[in-house]
Amino acid sequence: MKLFDRQKKQEINLYAYYDHAGIVRHLEDMARQGWQLEKAGSVFWTYRRCKPAELRYAVVYFSKASQFDPEPPAEQREFWELCKATGWELVTNRYQMQIFRNPAPDAIPIETDPVVQVENVRAAMKKGAVRGNWVLLICSCLQIWLQFRTYSIRDFLTQGFALSAVLIWLLLGINAIVELIGYYRWYRKARTAAEEEGVLLSPRTRKWWQILQILGLLVIFTVDLPLLLLSPSLSPSTRMVILVSFFCYAVLLLIIYGSRQLMKKKGFSAEANMGLNILIAIVGTFVLMGGLIWMSFRVADDPGLRGHVNAETRTSPAYPAGDTEHTYTVYHDPLPLTVEDLVGETVYKDYSCYREIQGSPLLTEYTYKQEVPFVFSISDQDGPELFYSVYQVHLGCLYKPVKDSFFREVQRRNRNSYLISSCDWKTVDAAPWGALDAYRFIREDNTPIGNFLLCYADRFVEIRFDLWYDGAAPTEKQMALVGTVLGSGPLS
Repeated sequence: MKLFDRQKKQEINLYAYYDHAGIVRHLEDMARQGWQLEKAGSVFWTYRRCKPAELRYAVVYFSKASQFDPEPPAEQREFWELCKATGWELVTNRYQMQIFRNPAPDAIPIETDPVVQVENVRAAMKKGAVRGNWVLLICSCLQIWLQFRTYSIRDFLTQGFALSAVLIWLLLGINAIVELIGYYRWYRKARTAAEEEGVLLSPRTRKWWQILQILGLLVIFTVDLPLLLLSPSLSPSTRMVILVSFFCYAVLLLIIYGSRQLMKKKGFSAEANMGLNILIAIVGTFVLMGGLIWMSFRVADDPGLRGHVNAETRTSPAYPAGDTEHTYTVYHDPLPLTVEDLVGETVYKDYSCYREIQGSPLLTEYTYKQEVPFVFSISDQDGPELFYSVYQVHLGCLYKPVKDSFFREVQRRNRNSYLISSCDWKTVDAAPWGALDAYRFIREDNTPIGNFLLCYADRFVEIRFDLWYDGAAPTEKQMALVGTVLGSGPLS
């Protein structure tokens, strides 16, 4: 007696939905090994132990079947009875695909006309897998287009969630393309062979592609998502939103699937089941998106959840009199370079020091602000302010695209700004900054602005000197300090 005598086992389905010949060969081989198919799912197939036997299997497609049917249509049940009368026992069915088994070695085939067989497969695929793959491909292209339309390359590379979303949609789109191309190529050749030669052409079994799909899913769930969630540049609030998003989407999928199964048990017609299922999916998606947006705004109001240290909330008096009070946040985050480092001690001490880090394994953005907190008017007692962002490039081939994005961003802003004068980056001497290249913001009337773009070996520094005491440009000593601290020094 075996200590572990399994009576059932599951395996991952490595065959395309229309690969009837490959499925038959595999099931007959499993029967010789002592395993009979019991249930065929979308991903996993269940087998029951039996005595090794030479069994005949057949895969037949019934295009009128639907996953929303409360019970098999009368026409389909009649077909099963006819098959049973000729020795073919229904093993299982998955939507339009039906799998039969016959112990007779010389069993009469269920379908004998190749033209009818090809058309049955086409009708089933058109109603199910082909339609689903086209929808998946359109959604993938739309999502990828929206991501690139919404974000610049800098924003895109620093938004780990957007980067992961594009990767997932890209894999889904490639999968849909490969499945559609494989199916249409087979159908075109099979129809010609059936009409001209009277033979049924077997699809090419592509186990390697199914294995690649599984490996792709494993990479997403074991590498991509953990890297995204465990990234040190991800704030607690963003991590919370991502985790809640995955959980809510999983719950929504369970609700959609559960409601479909419940309506089938309650006897809803296929049309009513499908319509209500679509309605539940649409309403659930809008509710989910609204809830996530609401949650994002709520957690955005909590500086602690966004990774800020010792932030405090203050309330200013009403101005003008009779107006409501104004609430604002003062941050006390550590900064690598401060106003005091550049100009020495200042009279003004009550600065708000803000730091934000976001990024991906490809690009990390560090944003720093040292500014006077919320005020109604500029005072002589206010100190100078300092704003800068540092972009750390982790992949050499991205250096030039990231650099070009600064210039494209200005060109886009100039095209879309009708009330603000145009500006552009103008080359200045990079040596005082210790940089490879340096640029300064210039208005269209050739008036310089205190914004500089500095290009280092693997970093870009965009810095703004705002309201210096005498309004002068930074000195060479200040430039050298910027290069030392921000061009090559530690940022966090």
